Amino acid sequence: MQQSRKNELIQHAEEQFRRIEKLQALGLICSDGDFVPSVHYPPITEYPDCDVEEYLAGYEYPADGFMDLYVHVPFCIRHCLYCHYPGMVGECKEEKEKYIGYLFREIDMYLRRFGIERIKPRSILLGGGTPSYLPPALFERFLDGLDQRLDYSGCKQYNIDLDPNSLLGEDGARRLESMKNHGLTRLTIGLQSLDDQVLRIMNRPHNAAMAVESVYRALEYGFDVNIEFIYGHPGETIDNWIEVIEKAVELPMAEIQIYRLKVQAYGDYQGAINRYARGTGAKDIPDFRTTMMMKQIAIDILNEHGFNESLRRVYTKNKKVFSHYAYNQCCSLYDQVGFGMTGFSSYHDRFDINSMYFDEYYRMIDEGHLPITRGYVRPLEEQIRQAIVLPLKNRSVIKADFFKRTGVQFDSILQKKTQMLKDYGLIEDNGRVVRLTELGGFVADEVCEEYNSNAFKPFPRERYADGPLHPYLDNEMNV
Repeated sequence: MQQSRKNELIQHAEEQFRRIEKLQALGLICSDGDFVPSVHYPPITEYPDCDVEEYLAGYEYPADGFMDLYVHVPFCIRHCLYCHYPGMVGECKEEKEKYIGYLFREIDMYLRRFGIERIKPRSILLGGGTPSYLPPALFERFLDGLDQRLDYSGCKQYNIDLDPNSLLGEDGARRLESMKNHGLTRLTIGLQSLDDQVLRIMNRPHNAAMAVESVYRALEYGFDVNIEFIYGHPGETIDNWIEVIEKAVELPMAEIQIYRLKVQAYGDYQGAINRYARGTGAKDIPDFRTTMMMKQIAIDILNEHGFNESLRRVYTKNKKVFSHYAYNQCCSLYDQVGFGMTGFSSYHDRFDINSMYFDEYYRMIDEGHLPITRGYVRPLEEQIRQAIVLPLKNRSVIKADFFKRTGVQFDSILQKKTQMLKDYGLIEDNGRVVRLTELGGFVADEVCEEYNSNAFKPFPRERYADGPLHPYLDNEMNV
């Protein structure tokens, strides 16, 4: 990239950060710049322990029989520095065999409970961990076992999250063949960076050349491919981040995803980055200003090459290309069921999560219980807030759909807060649809968390500046 163009990108990013500083002074953004991603509502950490039978009592299975499906496989080559998910690393072949056996027992228990022969998924996501890190023969049996328990007749998209290593070599070829033969359609490959030094700091088990090779191998098999990158990670600078995104847009991609490093876990498990940040590594983590500039620079480069945001933080050249699983769960708020350790289910009126411990997960299944350890049935107010937070964060709130879900008119609630967000140019309302503006989308988590109830705000009151956008203000809902 020419130095003059690089200077333009940096100048524009600095201008954007000045806008962000103003929003921070108005109380929208945590005073130290920290953030919590709005992935679920309420946040996972807020769900209480539950008795499985009491929690599921009264749940009504969708009348059309459809679910979106998540399956969690908690095995990786090694633990990456940034990762906040528990799991086992290394070969551990016996443990993998055992786990897959228990996973199928869990699904079978679910089928019996709801009196169905097979689950009818709208979309599927296999995640982890690295599901494709299973040995090829076990990976094939894993996909076979899912085939026996699923009815694919209405499935629009079959996704898997994986790392580059699992697609390389002879074993990678066997896995790619298995995925193709079993109808998988969309691969999200966690490249995370294309800078070898940054990849070493991340503790990734691959280098940049291997990452690029994995992309081309997946494309050769005809898969839709989405690649993802982390910004704000130790070792990243403005200069090497520009180089990474420049390399990314040169790849023949349909989707590119960027997401910000989270030092504090937004789930139950604290990853190694948390200890790293509290030790000598703190100085290596880019500061808030640099991190926000990285985000704006990436957006500008992506936009220049024809990539535009289709779902939050996912950029595509064709807006019809996106994760159906993410859209169904976060925009349409369809019922979604999850299996496996830490697997979560997001139903129309409740949310639950499975045990995060191997021993507990196995024990509960041996005792004849679904391995759900925490769950929350949302009261009406939290139903209303969820119907704002997740669709607004990811795309938009359609007022007619909002009324169908909640029985409440959007314009009748939190009027002062909504008007304030409009006045500061963060949301727009055309009478039918409420969506984030370009500026609001840049700070999407913080804008949407304005609608969290005070009990579920990401940070206590004192961590925000005392301004008109302080998230605790004007937040009472009378329903």
